[in-house]
Amino acid sequence: MKILVVNWRCIKNPEAGGAEIHMHEIFRRVASLGHDVTLVAHAYKGAPKEEVIDGIRTVRIGNRYLFHYAFKRYYKKHLRGEFDIVVDDISKIPLFTPQYVIEPLVGISLHIHGKTLYKELPKLVADYIIKRELRIPEVYKGKLIFADSPSARDELIRMGHPADRTALLYAGIDHELFKNNTAPKSEHPLISYIGRLKRYKQVDLIVKAMPLILKEFPDAVLEIGGKGDDLPNIESAVKELHLENSVKFLGFLSEEEKARAMSRATVTATMAEKEGWGITVIESNAAGTPVVGSNVQGLRDSIVDGKTGLLVEPGSSADLARKIISLLKDKERLRKMEAEAKAWAATFTWERSAEEFIEAAKSEIAANSK
Repeated sequence: MKILVVNWRCIKNPEAGGAEIHMHEIFRRVASLGHDVTLVAHAYKGAPKEEVIDGIRTVRIGNRYLFHYAFKRYYKKHLRGEFDIVVDDISKIPLFTPQYVIEPLVGISLHIHGKTLYKELPKLVADYIIKRELRIPEVYKGKLIFADSPSARDELIRMGHPADRTALLYAGIDHELFKNNTAPKSEHPLISYIGRLKRYKQVDLIVKAMPLILKEFPDAVLEIGGKGDDLPNIESAVKELHLENSVKFLGFLSEEEKARAMSRATVTATMAEKEGWGITVIESNAAGTPVVGSNVQGLRDSIVDGKTGLLVEPGSSADLARKIISLLKDKERLRKMEAEAKAWAATFTWERSAEEFIEAAKSEIAANSK
């Protein structure tokens, strides 16, 4: 197949996140199976206009603000009718590709941002994106849309997208990374957060849980790995609570460093307002680390409550602390969860995701040829 993928960002973009990892890991495997994959994404400073990344021809056009207009023009001039199928990453500002793409088309929607945008963007911009998100069922009517978790799929259906045109396409992880980069568990209680430092991730709530944890375990440490524009807010929380000796900022981590940090941790914590799925949850599990996180969309799917981790009342640092303390006090339960977490993570592979996409794409192409 000749496959065109359109996403606001490519995997090398400095602002690339979970959506970019999801798309890249699936489609580099699709390319490795002999399919011709082209990705179009927005340009950024220092990046070549075109290059091949892991077998994916990557074309960069426009800019981060007006990519939806740039892609529409570029497609009509250079790409129209050249592919067997088009894949639209329905994220950020929806591109509304069904209005002009003539090939069979499928969407991938990791989550609807909704009100979480108000924490990240000016109100007028957030209002604009939310209004466009609400039009997804209308514009993509009849198109197959993949979600990466049951709760993300259910949200699309609640918005009005037909249930029979909404499917699951789970994320995988790089299992070799965690086999080859393990580290022994920390001798002292080590809580870990590794991911983007964005406001909706609410990492400051993990920081605010630390005083309660330290009352029970004075030698406990919180490690925060990653980068993002919420770092100053998180650093302020650390200073206000006088936690400088108990919280360590690891900065940006390579994939190998991330795997070792997750392996060292006793528990991973995540308090995001909303996720599509939570790849770092499954990665932590692969490292043998249970995850304690918010009982919200996405995380309630990736965390198997009571088996691979524990779910927490959304927004509650106190409940997060209680749940972490309960695990730290019950070594037998913690060891059992570590084993359950590894077994759960083993079921998610990018190879499976790529194969499931290929089968679905072939079906869509066949249906559209009738």
